[in-house]
Amino acid sequence: MSSNNFDEAPSVDVVTGLESGAVAIAILLSIFLSCFEKNKLGGRPGIVIPINFLQDDNLAIFYAAAFGCTSNELVTLIFNTETIIHSMKIPTLVVPWVRVFILLIMALFVSLKFYPVFAVIRCRRIIVEPLIGLFYTAFIFSILIYKLINSPYIRRIDAYFIVYIPTSLCYVLLIGYFLYKSVPQTYKFIRRLKQDTDYESSKLCASQLQYNYVKWLLKKPECDIKDKGRGLKKSIKAYSKDIKNKIGLYGPLHASPRVIATFVAAGIVLFQVGMELLTGYIHYNPAVRLTTHFKTQYFNTSNKASIPEFELLFTVADVGFYVALSLSSIFMVGYVIVIFISYRKDLEKMQRGDYTFLPLKLRKNLNDNLVASSLRYSGAQIAYLIWCYLLIIGMLWIVCFMIAYVIILPLAGKVSFSYFEPILVSVPLMMINFGFHKLQLFLTRKFFLQDMPVIRPKGIKTQKALALENLKMFNILSFFMFFFHVIIGFVSCLTRITTGLWIGLISLARIDKYMLPKGYEKQDKGYSAYIGMLMVEVHHRNPVASVFCNELLLINKEKGCANVLLTPVNDKRGDIESKSQKYRRISRKWAKLYTLINNPSVRRSCVDRKSECSIEHVEIAM
Repeated sequence: MSSNNFDEAPSVDVVTGLESGAVAIAILLSIFLSCFEKNKLGGRPGIVIPINFLQDDNLAIFYAAAFGCTSNELVTLIFNTETIIHSMKIPTLVVPWVRVFILLIMALFVSLKFYPVFAVIRCRRIIVEPLIGLFYTAFIFSILIYKLINSPYIRRIDAYFIVYIPTSLCYVLLIGYFLYKSVPQTYKFIRRLKQDTDYESSKLCASQLQYNYVKWLLKKPECDIKDKGRGLKKSIKAYSKDIKNKIGLYGPLHASPRVIATFVAAGIVLFQVGMELLTGYIHYNPAVRLTTHFKTQYFNTSNKASIPEFELLFTVADVGFYVALSLSSIFMVGYVIVIFISYRKDLEKMQRGDYTFLPLKLRKNLNDNLVASSLRYSGAQIAYLIWCYLLIIGMLWIVCFMIAYVIILPLAGKVSFSYFEPILVSVPLMMINFGFHKLQLFLTRKFFLQDMPVIRPKGIKTQKALALENLKMFNILSFFMFFFHVIIGFVSCLTRITTGLWIGLISLARIDKYMLPKGYEKQDKGYSAYIGMLMVEVHHRNPVASVFCNELLLINKEKGCANVLLTPVNDKRGDIESKSQKYRRISRKWAKLYTLINNPSVRRSCVDRKSECSIEHVEIAM
């Protein structure tokens, strides 16, 4: 045991040194990259922007991969904080006061560590940023591999490496992306090929995905029916289209990079949490250990002696854990898909101008509250999903115990039949409650509603009008039901409590739906964050508005070129003019300015016609 501690101590020190070195290198790289950025005054250095969730649709996959690389750090922040705080040897009385600050400092270190990775994904320079991303991502990936090799969990649990497979795939994807960007650019730089790196000035307001969505909106309905392709390809397209129509997704609207990165990171974190629970439970086998402990400590028997009651209890615990973990994992997969579909539907409604599904208080919320709420969305969604996953595992585990000891084992004769008494008490009450409900419906339809058909609120079918007859019998029945429902209402109250608990637990991570009663929606911080995110996306990522603004900029740039034909280029980087075109445009502007200065009458007539000369005059003067 001492030798193991002796071996583990140097590895812990090495990992701490490597992590500190990575943070220091990240700060230096961020400062170095800021030297290439321009500030508001046009000078250098400027601020390095790590992400752009509002525009970089073509980089959504790589943003998601970068956030997937941080999943291991997120799990450490959530579940291993107590171990880290304990290793700092802080006095016990001081720990409650500094715990939050320590967690925030740890989160700051994590964000600084991955800051250069996000900053170089956009790759505005020819060689610098792809090479920095390649070597730095490979460096922090090597740190993760070193931690896994020297991890005591890997040595004890053979399958523990499965936990880190998604994170490793994200690292491999990022390294491949930076390698793909750096190798061609390095070759072009060596061959001295002419490159134009004015990325910011040539950037489009709308992405190609937004252009495709607007084209789909302008397309005729009959053109949408004719799908291209034959045979299997056509059938697959038709089948996927039918599925989308059934779930309410009619258009090719793409999710924002923020939402994609959030769900990818949440999925990887949930996978890590589930695999850690599974591998840890299999390795430590708490049922066998607790059985052995009870035998030796409380019953003074040997390990080989059998105690049927405890062995049965721990067998039920084992089966219940595996059932709970499996069902909750399957449930969370569908859960994330349902949340994503709900997000798409709400976003499409708001882009059409339909805000009726929003609560009135949130609809009238201040803009600063909406923007502040949108900043909480990604972290809140991941945290809610994790806690919902753990709580569902716990509740299903308890339900498995109840089903085993209340129904299965008493009927099988493994335990006393007295465990079956809750079923004998609750089932008759539930049947009586159900019977009274059906009896009241039958009496209402048969005797108390007038036979006057009216159309239902939804659909073509009819129903009886809400007009009472046999008022004497109705009043007599109301008198007796007053006393009957004091007893039956007790059962209904228990049913309502149980249903509320289950619905509240299942919908805990559904921050796209408000959980609190009407009038208290503003107190639901998760739902407020979701609505704030939607509002920001609708105002800054509306495809129609973005395409419209982009077309205005292109038209304005074409008009500013006069006789030079600067037509839009079908390039991902937008409309880029060559140096010769730029030189001729500036020369024409200076010639026009010289003419206007030497001819006051022409200048006055130009101003009277409200032409663009004043705008060009200001541009040249600057």
